[in-house]
Amino acid sequence: MEDSKPGPSSSKQEKLTVADLEGFAVYPLSWCPHLELLTDKSEYVIDILAPCKRCDDNKENWICLHCRKVLCSRYVNSHMVEHAESDGHVLTLSYSDLSVWCYGCDDYVDNPLLYPVKNAAHRAKFGEDMLNPHEAESGGSVSITLQ
Repeated sequence: MEDSKPGPSSSKQEKLTVADLEGFAVYPLSWCPHLELLTDKSEYVIDILAPCKRCDDNKENWICLHCRKVLCSRYVNSHMVEHAESDGHVLTLSYSDLSVWCYGCDDYVDNPLLYPVKNAAHRAKFGEDMLNPHEAESGGSVSITLQ
């Protein structure tokens, strides 16, 4: 009886598809209606070492993109979650991974409108500007030089 799948000592490789792989990928929303609520167009000044305004924790903080208050994550004392619920400020940026979360949509968001704040956070965290993944979408080009 012949098995169509290769055995452990076979030199024949089974082809895998993305559907065969375990794990998952996060696909952020490209648009969120709450982006229209961001009205403060002034430059973002980011201090990634700033502690939570309520409990002084500095392990895993987020900045509110509406009022720029720094508060801790749901995995610390949930002060940012409480702020979103009480003030309706639903868009936040993580100082850990520089992702943007929308509590209103219950999803991650990545949109060209968020580049200024994400870049300011990247500059504060790494000392340099981040590549703008949206430049190619607007007709610009992204160039990477490896040294």
